[in-house]
Amino acid sequence: MQPPAAGTLRILHLSDTHLTGDGALHQGSVDTTAALDRLLGHLDDLPGVGLVVVSGDVSEDGSPASYTAVRERIGGWAERHGAALVAVPGNHDLRDGFRQVLANGHVLGEGGQPLAHTMEYLPPEVPVSGQSVVAGRRIVTVDTSVPGAGYGEIDGTSLERLHAALAGEPAPHGTVVVLHHPPLPAPTELHEALRLQNPDALAEALRGSDVRVVLGGHYHHHFAGSLAGVPVLVAPGVANDTDVTGAHDEESATLDSGALVVDVAADGSVWSTPVRATRPEGEPLAFHIDAATVASVIAAAGKH
Repeated sequence: MQPPAAGTLRILHLSDTHLTGDGALHQGSVDTTAALDRLLGHLDDLPGVGLVVVSGDVSEDGSPASYTAVRERIGGWAERHGAALVAVPGNHDLRDGFRQVLANGHVLGEGGQPLAHTMEYLPPEVPVSGQSVVAGRRIVTVDTSVPGAGYGEIDGTSLERLHAALAGEPAPHGTVVVLHHPPLPAPTELHEALRLQNPDALAEALRGSDVRVVLGGHYHHHFAGSLAGVPVLVAPGVANDTDVTGAHDEESATLDSGALVVDVAADGSVWSTPVRATRPEGEPLAFHIDAATVASVIAAAGKH
């Protein structure tokens, strides 16, 4: 891939790494640490990355050890490439463990330099939020996770913070919003039950703002759409890839890992390129959940 044009911020968009603190397999079949290492190795020659984003489900078990592994692996990659690093919680993350290692999610600044944070205890009911500036772009993270639930919601506190951030001094080259649950139609019945519950509230915040792109995850598959005229890009999963061609009331995934390369130009134009790592040899199926099991998972998912 050629280097980005002058004035363009290149973002490596990762999502759904699902790392574990004890090396346990995701869904009983996926070594997510190996999948992440394979993907990062595949991307090692990618030129011009100024920002690395991890859009949720950073961890599978919420343990500090899992976030430490992310900090070492993805943070190490970002530091070697002189890139900033930003992460946001997803429905599998636990805010206490996340904050202990990744603070407010804005881990590295421009040039891959560690950002200083004043560590204070915040209860898990308080969503994680933060913003930083990278190459003239304001990077705003919005925590859509709901403790104890799989669906997503932008609560009142997060909405107030988002509105305040976007109402502030305009960024020289606009704003990038990062969240986990994307405001796009869901690919399967299970994901529909676990979708973002209030996309209209997000649309209201975006409308008329300087937001150039919204980056999300959660669906474990590459999607592109828009909300209030703003592009929305969903990254493939690092842990696995959702089979969107199967029965809508079932859930299957393959042992694929991918990422998005997102270029945001100075004039606000956005390009995205999905990339994939080589699939490991062996059985391509990561898991399959039949309709009856999906229905029971939805019933227990804590949906409104």
